[in-house]
Amino acid sequence: MIDVHTHIFSQYVRDHRDELARQNPVFSLIYSNKQARMIGVDELRRSMEQEGVESSVSCGFPWDAAELCRRENDYLMECSQKYPQIIIPFISLPRDPTEAISELERCAQEGAPGVGELAPGTYGDELWNLDSIRPVCDAIREKGLPVLVHCNEPVGHPYPGKGHVRLGQMQSLVQALQGIHVILAHMGGGFIFYELMPEIAAMCQRVYYDTAAIPLIYDTKVYRTAISIVGSERILFGSDYPLLSPGRYVREMQEAGLNEAESRNILESNAKALLFGAL
Repeated sequence: MIDVHTHIFSQYVRDHRDELARQNPVFSLIYSNKQARMIGVDELRRSMEQEGVESSVSCGFPWDAAELCRRENDYLMECSQKYPQIIIPFISLPRDPTEAISELERCAQEGAPGVGELAPGTYGDELWNLDSIRPVCDAIREKGLPVLVHCNEPVGHPYPGKGHVRLGQMQSLVQALQGIHVILAHMGGGFIFYELMPEIAAMCQRVYYDTAAIPLIYDTKVYRTAISIVGSERILFGSDYPLLSPGRYVREMQEAGLNEAESRNILESNAKALLFGAL
């Protein structure tokens, strides 16, 4: 298995959790709750070994501040150097476009293979102004890096960190990200279902959808429904660990009646092609 959506934090962030929650309203939405687990790479590696996960894309948090992005990106890169091909670091970018492009350049030179979890306002009520996002999108496109974008469904039960960005705004973001391989987290907050519209499908040729948090949001029928819309080739297994363990997803895919080829695509083959192959 390859897990395209996990989160780890440096010892500094784990030690300063309360202080950072007071200083960062978005971080506080999730991590002011002590029940929300924060782990480092050692705990992630133990889980991977137990669950049979070969590689994990590891993200930090979408910090606004450049200093925190740099600190956590350095940690992710160090973890990747310690566990090459096992820990795949996706870097955070600060909100300021100039600082974001500078940090992208710095990390790309050190071999960062992707960006994420990018959250341009998607933890809040409005997408960030597209004029501020486009230069960063252009820089990511120039580097040829995939990007993991946080998004959540605009209906249903509330939960910590659930934003209110509308699907029409997600369409604008996908348009801004044209030419980039994009992973829309959490089934794209339902954006996947609108690929039944030909004009949406046409703009989503490089869009993938990950399974992160599906067991907490959808009935298991979502797997079969998603496959019927975009095929099993554009769905990626993401656990959002430590939120949920990989085994729960595997069991639910089995309950949904996925065949061997479909399961293999979602759990391994698609991610291998995206992260390690030439698309």
